[in-house]
Amino acid sequence: MNLNFLQLLMEKTGFPQEAQEAYRAAAGQIDPEEMAGTISFYYENDFDTQLTAPLIDEMAAHSGVSVYTVWGLFLALAAEKAYQAYQEAGIADQVFFDTFSDLRCKTLECKENKGVWGTFVAFWYPIFYRLDIFKLGRLEYEVISYRGPAVTLGGHRVNPGDQVLNIHIPSSGEPFDAAARLASYKLAYEFFQDRLKGGPAVFVCHSWLLYPGYRKALPEDSNIVSFMDDFAILEAEDSSFDDAWRVFGPEAEKAPAELPEKTRMQRAFKKHLLAGGKTGCARGAFLFDGEKLIKS
Repeated sequence: MNLNFLQLLMEKTGFPQEAQEAYRAAAGQIDPEEMAGTISFYYENDFDTQLTAPLIDEMAAHSGVSVYTVWGLFLALAAEKAYQAYQEAGIADQVFFDTFSDLRCKTLECKENKGVWGTFVAFWYPIFYRLDIFKLGRLEYEVISYRGPAVTLGGHRVNPGDQVLNIHIPSSGEPFDAAARLASYKLAYEFFQDRLKGGPAVFVCHSWLLYPGYRKALPEDSNIVSFMDDFAILEAEDSSFDDAWRVFGPEAEKAPAELPEKTRMQRAFKKHLLAGGKTGCARGAFLFDGEKLIKS
């Protein structure tokens, strides 16, 4: 159990002091050999969260530490091997720490929603340890096989199965305005140049943030509306508001009339829900040539 690496990771990625103290305290309660064996198991089994979960549960039971905290600590310690893989691949340390700052984001979300420092979304992380996702500026990107409908953007045909850059939006609290997003798109275009072979990049995103039904609910100057405008919306579907916790935190299960109104986003979504507004998600895409977005 490399506590020096743990401390380095937490400092470089901006963990709150209280979270750092909680992880260090948890590390002191957990058997180092048990943790090391679980990390090895995770890597040997292709980061299978379901297979690893019983071992995490055992560590939590043996130590008396919350299972959410054990998961968070485990993922932070397991990142040491990923850091070594970054170095072997010649990827800058800054990209590593920016990417793994996602652990801080999820730790904060866990504290807000579960009341303890840790994570409740361990299933999300295998792509981080496989080096399949990178945070470049404000946004995270992974290369995936396109699964949406065929579309032509700027004369470029995108078909199911084509390699595209899938966008994820971490809850980092960083600026999310058009300038910050454009800077991120440019970084991604440069970072993935070897795969793009000098051609344009196709960016895609499937998210609740793109659902057209929210456009009228949100203020015109909302960064979410601006983000929607980056994309050609290809598909949209109504669905239950599974992402309500991202807006309302632990109070998301309350009836619409009882939802909090502490932020502008909360007020907008509460008004939308009280008016019987639909919820859902959408898939969008755009072409990027290194300078400008092309949506048609």
